[in-house]
Amino acid sequence: MQASPAEIEELRRSIREFAQGSLPPRAARRVADEGDAFDQSSWQVIAESMGLAAIGVPPEYGGAGYSFTELGIVLEELGRALTPVPFLSSAVVSTAALLDCGDEQARQELLPGIAAGTTIATVVLGGLEEWPAPDRLAIIATADGGRYQLDGGADFVLDAGGAGVLLVVAALEEGWGLFAAKPSTASVVCRRSALDLTRPVHSVSFTAAPARLLGCGPAPWPGLSAVISKLSVALACEQVGGTAHCLDMTVAYAKIRHQFGRPIGSFQAIKHRCADLLVELEAARSLAYHARDLAATSSPGLSEAAAAAGSWCANAYVHTAQETIQLHGGIGFTWEHDAHLHLRRARAGQLLFGTPRAHRRALADAMGI
Repeated sequence: MQASPAEIEELRRSIREFAQGSLPPRAARRVADEGDAFDQSSWQVIAESMGLAAIGVPPEYGGAGYSFTELGIVLEELGRALTPVPFLSSAVVSTAALLDCGDEQARQELLPGIAAGTTIATVVLGGLEEWPAPDRLAIIATADGGRYQLDGGADFVLDAGGAGVLLVVAALEEGWGLFAAKPSTASVVCRRSALDLTRPVHSVSFTAAPARLLGCGPAPWPGLSAVISKLSVALACEQVGGTAHCLDMTVAYAKIRHQFGRPIGSFQAIKHRCADLLVELEAARSLAYHARDLAATSSPGLSEAAAAAGSWCANAYVHTAQETIQLHGGIGFTWEHDAHLHLRRARAGQLLFGTPRAHRRALADAMGI
């Protein structure tokens, strides 16, 4: 199901009103200062009151059944506010993996809880430096009397500390497979990174960890590349929101900060830098929207569009966040200002679902360059 343009704008407006009125700086700051897995009160509103956790889940599993276009709108607006909730990891990443894995039983068991926000899931990917076209995987699955166990590890896993289910991409003799594992067992260790304080990123290691193979048996998972492309597009949409908010903060500050008796925004050097950031943002928005709409219809060219958006949007967010700190002057370097939280989020995003360099390499290979 796809919303009308009027419905899309109403969705954008309602999320932005909630984010501006309830989220920053309270929720993100509390997660950053106290080290929580995510903000429970914000997640309750987003998942239960607004029903956003169900937006991409098909109706037969208790969801709203909307397309990737609507998911992209939600991600963009939540990214503007550094929303400290597991929407990307659970409602988008995990849902995409489950819908593609071919395991109806797993979908029936997990998707209704994900849609309601009561089940938090995340996907564990290894070999990130090689994504989205890995030559090898850092997690190995071995069969033991009809059961499977996992060994190895992965870095930069979203929300692993607060997840109830880990969906693990691991290597089988036959190819790639998707497995479900419980993070609460002694054979699974999660260590939190200090890079993004508003959204936990973990390193996850497995030592003979029991797991269940999802899908139709011990065979390669043919849809992995398509899922990786959708994850890259989702992250790019979120990064567009963060980039836009950084630029908005910078322009607003340039209008009220005075030097030499005039607003600093009247100086040509500041104007040029803000104009360059706007051009970068609009390019990011165009790439992300194009890839988002291809993902909504599973159209040809999705992998190339996802790679282009994944590379550009990640770098645009980092550059804009850096410029935000610089153009705010002394206040931008302080702990009290939100600019450094955006820079941390942007830097962490460069390591998720493929680095910008990996995306450019994949795009060049697809174009035969």
